[in-house]
Amino acid sequence: MPFRAIMFLLSIALCFAGNRTAVAQQEATAEKASGQHEDVSADLLASVELWQNTGWPLVERLCVDCHGSEDGDAGLNLNVYKDIQSIDADLGSVERVLEIVRFGAMPPDDADLPSDEERKALVESLEQILYSVACNSRRAPSNATTRRLNRSEYNNTIRDLFHIDLRPANAFPSDEVGGGFDNNGDVLTLSPLLMEKYFEAAEEVASHVIIDPATLPKLDADLASDRLYVRGESKTGSFNGRFLAPDAYVWTEVDVPVDGEYSVRLYGGVTDEKAEPGEFGIFDNDGILLAKYKLKYYGGSGGSQSEEKRFRLKKGSYRFQIAPLTEDAEVGKTKFKQHGDLTKEVIDKQHADSKKALQPSGKFDIEKYPHMVRRLSLDGPRGSRKDELPKSHLEIVRKTASYDGGKKQWKNVVESASECLKPLMRRAFRGPVTDDEVKQFASLVEIATKRDESYYRGLQIAVTGILMSPRFLFRVETPAETENAEGKAADSKLTQHQLATRLSYFLWSSTPDEALLKDADEGKLKGKVIEDHVRRMLKDDRADALGSEFAAQWLGLRNLNGHEADEKLFPKYNDSLANAMSEETERLFMHLVRENRPAHELLTADYTFLNPQLAGFYNTQHSGKQQFERVSLKSTPRRGVLSHASVLTLTSNPNRTSPVQRGKWILENILGTPPPDPPAGVPELEETQTADANASFREQLEIHRADPSCAACHRVMDQLGFGLEQFDAVGQFRESTTKSKIDASGELPGGRRFSGAADLAEMLGNSEKDAFARTTIRRLLTFSLGRELSPADRCVIELIAKNTAKDEYRFTDLILEVVRSSPFQNHLRSN
Repeated sequence: MPFRAIMFLLSIALCFAGNRTAVAQQEATAEKASGQHEDVSADLLASVELWQNTGWPLVERLCVDCHGSEDGDAGLNLNVYKDIQSIDADLGSVERVLEIVRFGAMPPDDADLPSDEERKALVESLEQILYSVACNSRRAPSNATTRRLNRSEYNNTIRDLFHIDLRPANAFPSDEVGGGFDNNGDVLTLSPLLMEKYFEAAEEVASHVIIDPATLPKLDADLASDRLYVRGESKTGSFNGRFLAPDAYVWTEVDVPVDGEYSVRLYGGVTDEKAEPGEFGIFDNDGILLAKYKLKYYGGSGGSQSEEKRFRLKKGSYRFQIAPLTEDAEVGKTKFKQHGDLTKEVIDKQHADSKKALQPSGKFDIEKYPHMVRRLSLDGPRGSRKDELPKSHLEIVRKTASYDGGKKQWKNVVESASECLKPLMRRAFRGPVTDDEVKQFASLVEIATKRDESYYRGLQIAVTGILMSPRFLFRVETPAETENAEGKAADSKLTQHQLATRLSYFLWSSTPDEALLKDADEGKLKGKVIEDHVRRMLKDDRADALGSEFAAQWLGLRNLNGHEADEKLFPKYNDSLANAMSEETERLFMHLVRENRPAHELLTADYTFLNPQLAGFYNTQHSGKQQFERVSLKSTPRRGVLSHASVLTLTSNPNRTSPVQRGKWILENILGTPPPDPPAGVPELEETQTADANASFREQLEIHRADPSCAACHRVMDQLGFGLEQFDAVGQFRESTTKSKIDASGELPGGRRFSGAADLAEMLGNSEKDAFARTTIRRLLTFSLGRELSPADRCVIELIAKNTAKDEYRFTDLILEVVRSSPFQNHLRSN
């Protein structure tokens, strides 16, 4: 029987109003045969039967007394969910009911409480009906909103496009957070202030990635006599030549802007017309001979001989010493004998004397001054200066327009600029560009040159324009119009370049690299090819963004920024330590991803990654061979992220621990079951009655739980938090407080007891392995899609869980399943 006919008959039997079913659009379980459709139908029928026979009777008995009408508690009328059609229409509310029941917050302690078996049966019934209805619903999840690059994505994209780590987006306003992440398109708004920041950033980047060679730092120094200081006996001639006694020498100072070969010309000579040419030497800061000059008779009056030498100089300040050479000297080896007599006092005095104009010495016996130095000129660096240009310049400027010096104009500008800009635009826009699109930006270069700007300045303006383009700033995923067999709008695949972009911003928070773009150009991003890319990209250093962007936001590590611990109680805590705390957790997460370890190892790992500062804080050994290294925790009370100082600190108050916050963190981030908001009017812990002044925090919480309105949530949340009480408010291990010995024991529903953080971590890692895997999947899917999930996504989550459960939900496998999923690879439409 055709699948749609089967579903039609099933819908009548279940009192659906019309056909409410559609095949779940999950490509990872591609529709290979009609038998699969029949399985879906059977699953739905079984789920409805379980709901009608088990789930609904429990809801009716336990819940409808308080939630049985439109005026019910919390405005929730559960009576309507007897009708399967109502569940389909309001999956979100039903999903929240499931979370609260699974959490144990409802029913309250003063109501008819289910047994552990009944609660388990109700949870199972709710999970199955939600899954089956979601998978067979007509309503598809929403598409991600067209979204701009967030701050991290902008910085990373600039880095990878131009090989320069400028981080201009650090000056942008903070990004809003939606669904737990700051890449959510629904909250990435665009303000006038941000537009101004975009323009400033684009100009800054352009000025760094393309350099006009004419603006490169250059030395063009002509040091006349007044800049030549003499040490020793000397005379000043009528034309300011410096005549030197045999033991005198000249020194001068020069700032060399960059490493390179420089042309250095010395003007002077011997003062005896009949004498042989004299040798002069120039010595460097260390007194080592740089070059030898042979100069004849200087010529009398204001004349001089000159010779040019070329030698390499490094960037920096030089104090050259110029002296006659009286014996054989070897360049690079001979040291100036008088080097070292230029003391600070001598230098300061000669600087002060140089402020006065040189005065000729009058007539003197020239034979006593056999050498004269008149000038020193330096020019350079000489030769090619490509090594001074940034890598981005050499990649972009593939062709230079010709310059007519006579007419002072540039020629062939548009043609040359187009050749430069087209490859850049393809990478910046993350896909193909047309010649007309390229010409628009190349014309900006031509306009600049006609305004007497250089060709290179024109390219900078064009790059600024590219970085201001919506195709760069926004990730636009426009679907093609497609129809299904019934002629209705249907899901359509992302284009190859949209898929490459989605993949790169998921794994790298950055732009696709050439390997991805090339395969997208050739239409190869599918099946094994895209999976090979995932594995390749996870090995790349850029995948560290999964730790700093995904894991850091999932686990709340960014809340460490600005966390203020009490300085008197915790003097070791500072910004450097907080950064190391966060990096420890990110490194463990990335290790598990790259090694494809089971997800629950994030909770149970008996090792971690520490630098010397954090190792000392943990009182753990560190070899010192590298900054961060793998360290064993087997002989310590720590296991996994629950005992990371990052998590323990961000879930504490500045001056004390908070079992409530720590328990809440575990429920939200590990078990994926956020507790409901406290009822209106419930006082904070500090406002409730306390046992006495010396009561432990555990005792105070027990009194807080005595309030029935508080007990439902706190009976689980507090127990989880108590397991971490071995660690203080900044994550240091402790055995007691000033008031009492630490009691880190607790009990979870079902009579599961634990004692201490390591025991709690092992218990959660084993008994809650499935719940933690689903939390991980939800967070990965939310981050990868850039939108909040809807109940209709439950089908995808369950399918990913099913496909990875047999191998313990390994991290790389989870990521691969997310990438294979229909929401990741398709535009989703409602039929």
